[in-house]
Amino acid sequence: MATMISILTSALILLAAPTIGVATAAAQTAPRPADVESPEAIVLAAYASIAREPGQPFDWDRFRSLFLPEARLIPNTEQRQGGFDVLTPDGFIQWIDGVTPPLDGENDQGFQEEQVSAEIVRYGDVAHVFSTYQKHFWGSDQILGRGINSFQLVYNDGRWWIAGIAWDEESGAGPIPAEYLDR
Repeated sequence: MATMISILTSALILLAAPTIGVATAAAQTAPRPADVESPEAIVLAAYASIAREPGQPFDWDRFRSLFLPEARLIPNTEQRQGGFDVLTPDGFIQWIDGVTPPLDGENDQGFQEEQVSAEIVRYGDVAHVFSTYQKHFWGSDQILGRGINSFQLVYNDGRWWIAGIAWDEESGAGPIPAEYLDR
């Protein structure tokens, strides 16, 4: 009898698993149509979703709406204390929320990361964007760092999705070559 209950329980879990995945994807906030209409638009929307004024939260709902649920984000090892990590969009959010000063604290200077230049390669329903960025506190001209985000994008269901981002920064990789700064 216990074996029969175990088999039935396993069968129900296997049958419910696809439904759970669909429910999770369906629960995701719908994207702004302009954010997902082109490779250029989705990359700029990603930068906009992680920019925030002092005292304001990141726009994590907008951020999530840009990604495939199974997407992967791979930070440079210097940012992860020498470790190599592969994060989901929610894992990235947890990491950033864990290192962000309290929104009401006197040290909260906001944050902005913006694209300086981009190289876009597209074939059919896939695209790659090599996006050079710089980061700074909100409203400040002082650059805190620069790097390159490598976006992998796919087109499906009438919109673009971020399938993955891997990045590195000058602090570990060295100066950004001139050809990636002025496009």
